[in-house]
Amino acid sequence: MMASLNDDMLQATQLANETNQNIDYQPFILSVWEQKELFSFGAKTLKDALMLIPGVDMTGDTMNNRTPVIRGSNPLAYGQTKLAIDGIVVNDRTFDSYNAYLDFPIELIQRIEVVRGSGSFIEGVNGYSGTINVITYAKEEKSGDNGSIFGSFGNDSARQAGFFYTRRTPNWKLSSDLFYQTQDALSPISVTDAYGNTGFAPLGSTQFGLGVTYSYGDFSLKGRLNRFESGSAFGNVYALPNMDGTQSFPSWYIEGEYRHPLSENLSIDLKAGIMEDGWESDSQTLPPGTTYSGNTYPNGFWAFYKLKSRSVYEKVSATYTGIENHKITAGYTHKFEKVISLSAITTETVNNGTDLVDYSDSAPFLDKNAAQRHTDEFYLGDMIELSDQLALSLNVGATKASNISFHSYKRAALVFQPYRQHILKFMVGDAYRLPSWQEMYTLNNPARIGNPDLEPEHAISYETQYLYKPTADASMGINLFYIHNTEQITSNTADHTFQNVGERNILGFETEFREKIGEDDNVAFSYSYISGETIKGNVTTDYLPFASQHMLKAALSYALAPEWKVGLIGRYSSIKERRPNDNRSATDAFTTADIVLGWENYQGFYVQGAIKNLADEIYRYPSPPSTYQDDYPVEGRTYWVRTGWKF
Repeated sequence: MMASLNDDMLQATQLANETNQNIDYQPFILSVWEQKELFSFGAKTLKDALMLIPGVDMTGDTMNNRTPVIRGSNPLAYGQTKLAIDGIVVNDRTFDSYNAYLDFPIELIQRIEVVRGSGSFIEGVNGYSGTINVITYAKEEKSGDNGSIFGSFGNDSARQAGFFYTRRTPNWKLSSDLFYQTQDALSPISVTDAYGNTGFAPLGSTQFGLGVTYSYGDFSLKGRLNRFESGSAFGNVYALPNMDGTQSFPSWYIEGEYRHPLSENLSIDLKAGIMEDGWESDSQTLPPGTTYSGNTYPNGFWAFYKLKSRSVYEKVSATYTGIENHKITAGYTHKFEKVISLSAITTETVNNGTDLVDYSDSAPFLDKNAAQRHTDEFYLGDMIELSDQLALSLNVGATKASNISFHSYKRAALVFQPYRQHILKFMVGDAYRLPSWQEMYTLNNPARIGNPDLEPEHAISYETQYLYKPTADASMGINLFYIHNTEQITSNTADHTFQNVGERNILGFETEFREKIGEDDNVAFSYSYISGETIKGNVTTDYLPFASQHMLKAALSYALAPEWKVGLIGRYSSIKERRPNDNRSATDAFTTADIVLGWENYQGFYVQGAIKNLADEIYRYPSPPSTYQDDYPVEGRTYWVRTGWKF
């Protein structure tokens, strides 16, 4: 006799605290990868892990501000997906991006959980096209102390060192992690910018991270400091910057939580937190002699920018199970976000100047006074057991921001399990994302101009999934989806002002297969296909610009001996078409193959080496018209060796 499907779904909602044995019953199209699998396939960073997920691609801009793209949804915007670390969303306010966390080391990650499509399994988070939750070892539930020490080196003078350690007692737990990593990468080939200058783009980076989590009974406190600094890449105004130019994305947060059962059927969860993040840029954005906006700069144009934002929030939620066959959750969040400091020191912008002038007040790059908002968010969810084979998940929510009109979202999912090996899901929902500071308030920058009258982007999605689980260690899925994106925010070609003028209709499917073979062998395979149309103003295309129509991903790990394991990984991404008014040929397709060899003994010592992109193909992020003619080349062949001790 089959156990209650609702019991499985309720267990699956505890993913952050339990194993992944019940992930298939979640009312989402969900992928979960454990660290052991990620290691075996040679994932070194969070970005590497995300590229194993079906339907996930990566793109970036002139600043190499990288962002994952799920199912081709508005590839040139940020904020399409949300990233949470142990349940705390870390998208910044400046861009609504999490570029600063994409190099987060796999050694600190216990598990990643990725929802493709609208909605989120993180309570109170409204995902637009997807949600990523990173579970660190601070969340691990086990007895005794444990930790890890790790380090690595690779090409481009890459170096890394770090550790995590958790101390447990019967009454409290304290976890901490620390890492430092640096590399001096340049673009794999030279590029020519919009002004005809040729050279290599500085893509190096340095990152320092520190995380601490303390829990005592029903109370917990989480904090993280992250300092990510990178080269100025392809520049702020479509010109190659100086080699020593840098940009930084500093951030930190602290959140306190009190979770307590009031009765057998009612529990409350109270949270309060503060988060600061920002953007800093120190570079020569135009070379000597360049004429720009009517001025010629004999010594080039130098810019020293600093921006810092603060977010203070309070959350309260309650979960009630006193009604038979129901689990009801309701919550409210209030958030206040504000730019708290801004500095803009640049070359004099009149009379062909050469001196540096402080324009922080007279000509700032962002409207500091307008960049603030109070936001109230409400949500209500119910998980209903209709029968032993049928369960229904319902979610509604709404947001009212002080500078944006009221917006609501809704989502319904039906999960049907006629037999233990077969699971069917039917899902419909709508979602939205609020515009970022950059999109609304950028000033005095001809390459991008903000629009304070922007409305949130919207997405309506219809999804279905069939899962076949022949064994506990194998699953095969077929996912069908249709997405209608409206009010998409894009930059106007004529004057580079952000506007709500984009619309996309996306139809597609994904097939995926994963199996654990024996104790140490794993195989994963996926194929993703999308097609559709894009509408911008009065122009309609029968394709999706800047998105790959076909993506194929395959990975195999095999134990050569008890302590030796080899991994083979392949990925194919088809061409990316241009906008209708762009006469350039499509961005090239990309095919890559990686090989990984590792050794680990029973005492936890390990060594692993990898060669990524064996054929040395050039991977490019698409560039908009009038920026870089040949796109942004960001990746060629690389290698690394890592070692460590897990205890």
